[in-house]
Amino acid sequence: MRYKYLILALTLTLSFNAFSQAPPAEFMTGLKQIMASDRVNAKQNFLISINKEPAFFGSYHFLGSIYQSANNLDSAAWYFKKSIMLNSNNMNHTKEMTYLRLINNYAYQHDFKNGFAIAWESLKLYPDNKTIQSALKDLCLWSFYIKYDHLDASYLAMDIKDEFVVNSINQEYLIMRKLRVDDDAPVMVNQSLVSKNKANYDVFNCTLPATKKSITLNFKLNWDMLKDFGGKIPPTEPVINNAKNPVYERIGAMLIADDKTDVKLAIEKWGIN
Repeated sequence: MRYKYLILALTLTLSFNAFSQAPPAEFMTGLKQIMASDRVNAKQNFLISINKEPAFFGSYHFLGSIYQSANNLDSAAWYFKKSIMLNSNNMNHTKEMTYLRLINNYAYQHDFKNGFAIAWESLKLYPDNKTIQSALKDLCLWSFYIKYDHLDASYLAMDIKDEFVVNSINQEYLIMRKLRVDDDAPVMVNQSLVSKNKANYDVFNCTLPATKKSITLNFKLNWDMLKDFGGKIPPTEPVINNAKNPVYERIGAMLIADDKTDVKLAIEKWGIN
């Protein structure tokens, strides 16, 4: 994750310099501090940077990231929105990065309505951005699984739990994609099927790229493996065909029925603009 911060820092600095300006010194200091996981002092320097140069979108982006890591999601959303508003050029895809952060922020708030709206807005602007496409799909899948498949809503969070009870293999990867440790996303090294306490568990052994720390994710399989190897698939047609359902729930159902669904085409077909 520190590497990602460094790349983003360079792109933000290049975009600002493109207008013959230099970021405030406090912004550069804040970048060094956030890459060293010193978020307390980084936050103060980004606030000073905003006071000195309120039109620089980069300071708002990183403040949003700090608040998101601290699970202060309302404040994070405000700073991400401000960064998006100020970033008129999207040089080096920096605006797209902030959009992605904001989509995930709404997901962590379980605000599927606003999350879908901002995801659809950004997808129309940047239709080739694969990470935005994936974030939109995940948001829709979460909305369906929580409401119609009784997946524990508390799993849609950055925090790692002792175990996650899942109804399908797809839910395991969906959960893992949203987990964060100090803003670092776990990467699976290997997995194994383990039987304990008269239950089957899919165990993911993961590493955190920034610190190389190892973590373990325990997924308790809530299905009969002799009958449904990959898990139970809940009914999707009633949700898809009911026009009164929110579009994000219908898209989630479509993706479960067919993971190759062209989401953009489906949304446009329903007349969403």
